Amino acid sequence: MEGVATAGFIVTGTHPLQPERAPGSDALVHALLLCAGLGTRLRPLTDERPKPLVPVLGRPLADFALAQLADAGVRHVVANAFHLGEQIEPALAPHAAGRGQGLTVLREATLLGTGGAIRNALPHLGDTFFVFNGDVLARPDLRGALALHRATGAAMTLVLRDDPRAAALGAIDVDASGRVRRILGEGPPAPEAVRACVFTGIYVVSASVADDLPVEGCVVRHTLRRLLARGVTVAGFVDDGPWFDLGTVDRYVEANFALVTGSLRWPGVAVPAGGVLAPEDARSSRLLAPVVIGDGAVLAPGVRIERAVVWDGARCDADLEGAVLTSAGRRANVS
Repeated sequence: MEGVATAGFIVTGTHPLQPERAPGSDALVHALLLCAGLGTRLRPLTDERPKPLVPVLGRPLADFALAQLADAGVRHVVANAFHLGEQIEPALAPHAAGRGQGLTVLREATLLGTGGAIRNALPHLGDTFFVFNGDVLARPDLRGALALHRATGAAMTLVLRDDPRAAALGAIDVDASGRVRRILGEGPPAPEAVRACVFTGIYVVSASVADDLPVEGCVVRHTLRRLLARGVTVAGFVDDGPWFDLGTVDRYVEANFALVTGSLRWPGVAVPAGGVLAPEDARSSRLLAPVVIGDGAVLAPGVRIERAVVWDGARCDADLEGAVLTSAGRRANVS
């Protein structure tokens, strides 16, 4: 589909106007899926595909986020894009359509950061909407986060998780009522005990924060600082659902192996027998679990593949162990 240039974006895809809430439901209709990052730590995989599109059990990583949003009632998703941005719409649109979701892709002319991405997507979103990082594998309780957002009257609600490394990673301090008191060690001491958590990159946002969003930059370091300084309510929903940052090759392979072996169970994901996911025509090779082989991959007769992920359309002519082989033939070894 041809792109339409608007205010620093190329907008691809169309969708009907949607109400903010689904009829008869407390669910939100709109969400922003963040897909514009460079994915530098995941190179060389992200030299070929943007991080939200790297395959996890043969599905684009961001499709797992689309599924979570659909389960929460989201019917229209806006995705921003920058690095290899032309790939986002053709890869994700069929998955969104299969769940009855509209998809609008905003291709940024320059990388805007999370705050700038939200600001520029506002015309396509409702008064309240979800924001979900497209490059994490997570299963948060989005309805629970939304309920807290509405109960507290928050301008923004962050989905948080416990982590013993919170102080080193960038702590978000939340009190017993679910109100964020301090971020990144900044802010006055809380009047009561707080819980130090880390941000998952998933949140509920009210459009009332529009004037506090930067044109370019990070929503945490810009917008949250300003909101808290003015005493605006920012809530923190502590979630114990699974969350994985697939930021390195090792973490990417770990997530694939956890799903294919069943050590990580995921709704809608069937665990294949023996920890091997492969098309039928690939099973003549020696596949030693855990192994994930994408559709259309060509394996030379008799090759031995062990502890590996082979992308769709890849060609493997030699034994492969402890590695990822991409569609274009790039190899990344697991440490």
